[in-house]
Amino acid sequence: MLIIGAGPGGLTTAIALHRVGIEAALFERAPRLGMVGAGIGVQSNAMRALMRLGIGDRLMQAGTEVREQQICDLHGKVLLRLPQGEVADAFGTPTISLLRADVQLALVDALEDGVLRLGSDCTAVEQDADGVTAHFADGHSERGALLIGADGGRSVVRKHVFGDNDAKPRYSGVTIWRSVVALDGALPEDTAKLCLGYGQTFVMFPVGRQRIYWGMGKREPEGGTVPSEGVHRVLSDQLRDFLPLAREIVEATPEKDVIRTDIYDRNPDRTWLKGRVALLGDAAHLTTPFVGQGAGISMEDSVRLAKELALTDGLRDQQMLAQALKAYENERLPRCSKVVLSSRRRGQVLFWRQPALVAARNAMFRSLPASARRALLQSSLNYEV
Repeated sequence: MLIIGAGPGGLTTAIALHRVGIEAALFERAPRLGMVGAGIGVQSNAMRALMRLGIGDRLMQAGTEVREQQICDLHGKVLLRLPQGEVADAFGTPTISLLRADVQLALVDALEDGVLRLGSDCTAVEQDADGVTAHFADGHSERGALLIGADGGRSVVRKHVFGDNDAKPRYSGVTIWRSVVALDGALPEDTAKLCLGYGQTFVMFPVGRQRIYWGMGKREPEGGTVPSEGVHRVLSDQLRDFLPLAREIVEATPEKDVIRTDIYDRNPDRTWLKGRVALLGDAAHLTTPFVGQGAGISMEDSVRLAKELALTDGLRDQQMLAQALKAYENERLPRCSKVVLSSRRRGQVLFWRQPALVAARNAMFRSLPASARRALLQSSLNYEV
């Protein structure tokens, strides 16, 4: 079996398949993993799935547990406290925040030797009645009974599934400037803080080893670039009305380490399948980060897919193979579509610019009763893969 893409979804898929006796080869375009990038949350629902694979402890060691989410106004005054830890305790697994790179490295450590093939840039996929062939930029090809496209929002495998009918990713209207900085004591080790301005946000949360991930989101035109110098000046000016800690964190970050990323999602699809090819993770359900479930639902995909394929006699039962893929899609597509659309709606609210709407939003957050705060979290975490 072939898996294209060694993000959280692709790596978890390789591990989950091995647990059910299906061996896979995992191909990743990058020459190495572990580059510093986005900070992510692996919430309680995804941690339950990872615990069942016996790998949840690896992520807990790599990151830090989030016990509280704070939503604040731009000056840092708390509007709403979400009891992340209390709700997670009720489900039996914590929510962990860490770097995407640390997720990758923790999962790689759980792979069998020889499974991961780095520097393997998949350029095309073709299939016939007997199997699937993946072609790579260096000229070699690989053959398998089944191929999983876990190669991200700009997926090559997705092009095989949809061809010219595939819709382009949808720009959300938001750009995020982000990085990681070592700044001990600037933020409680168990707290994520989101500050809301006018068409602009600043998020910060711990990612282990006294490091803070930060991101400044702003409504901006698509396609901007990071200036070669003066990043601190640009961002400090944009954050001039925000709490001083936001500017302190940005200014403590080397300018060369700041990344600018336009944020996209994609309208939910009707299918993720084409014959012996299936999509997973961002290749299937590209989402914005505003509910913090992007990596988590990719990992859920992996566990569900392995459960279904466990009934195919090691991929040899052709009738069961088709049924397993369809069962995977039927279970996961509604769940992931709901997350994509929920994140899109939340992003629109978080980035309101009109003063009257901002005032109404902030007042709503301040007045939200404890029962509604718990329900807000439970609706996201209450899923068993």
